[in-house]
Amino acid sequence: MAEDRVRISRSRQMLSIIAMFMIVQFSGILLASLVFSGTTLNQVSSTHILYSFNSVIFYIFYIAILALVLVFVMKIYRGSKLFVAFEGVVIFIASFFVFLILLGALTGNMQSSLFGSSVSAQFIIAGVLALLLVLAKNKWQKLRNTAAIISSIGVGVVLGISFSFAAALLFMGLLAIYDFVAVFITKHMITIANAAVENNLALFVGASEIEAVPISEFSKAEIKRFREMKKRTKRKLPQLNVLKGKGLVPVEVPALLGTGDLAVPLMVSISAYSATLSFTLSFFVAIGAIFGLILTMFILQKANRALPAIPPLLLGVLIFVGLYLIL
Repeated sequence: MAEDRVRISRSRQMLSIIAMFMIVQFSGILLASLVFSGTTLNQVSSTHILYSFNSVIFYIFYIAILALVLVFVMKIYRGSKLFVAFEGVVIFIASFFVFLILLGALTGNMQSSLFGSSVSAQFIIAGVLALLLVLAKNKWQKLRNTAAIISSIGVGVVLGISFSFAAALLFMGLLAIYDFVAVFITKHMITIANAAVENNLALFVGASEIEAVPISEFSKAEIKRFREMKKRTKRKLPQLNVLKGKGLVPVEVPALLGTGDLAVPLMVSISAYSATLSFTLSFFVAIGAIFGLILTMFILQKANRALPAIPPLLLGVLIFVGLYLIL
């Protein structure tokens, strides 16, 4: 019965993760449509500055090296300020582009806001808004998901308008291989994820519930697992001490998804939109990514361990792109 309660809680959190994933995908596509509003396919093609295979390889190596540097820093640094500073830089840069696009759409100066050589009022206002988001997240930690969603949209939009559709698919394919290696072989992605969770960094979106379950419903193995997590749970939620003496124990059921897993499918969706200036292919990509995420969640419930999300997301995207081509 305890397992049933946990399964119900986990299902609710999976739905929350899927909802946030959908917000990123469809909001990002709509945001990109604002960027390309009033342009032709020839003009859009000129913005695809990262066509070459060498450019894609460069970005893969850049990501791998950055991850290794982060892991090295985590092994020698025991504080939190450096991680908070890194998070602040990521949020600022990514959200800056989101605010800049929105301001450009509101003022009707989209192209000059994004591609102009001078510093405009929109540029300054976007910078101020991005800085306010960083400060707000540091003050109110519950804004982590909001900051992560906005940042993911920013990264996905910038990459999506830079890559051609073919380059974006290639990039996602290589990232899927890297993700598999980083989680199952080198396992450094798990180290980064643990540090992000411990410092509540906006490098992932998450949903977590804690239920009060009668201890009589637990097996010996479940009680052992509870005792292992008891100290961490009480530190996070000391008010759960009220359960003491009532034969109830708190069960935490977290569900997490990295911002990269949010941004990469969006990148492909936006590159698909830029290839046709139509929502049809980009929506097929987004729906395929949602299918891949659901597949990931299903496997996660069975495996009950950290999994790389990019490979099943890529599988879903390829299936639905194939379906689009057939139709």
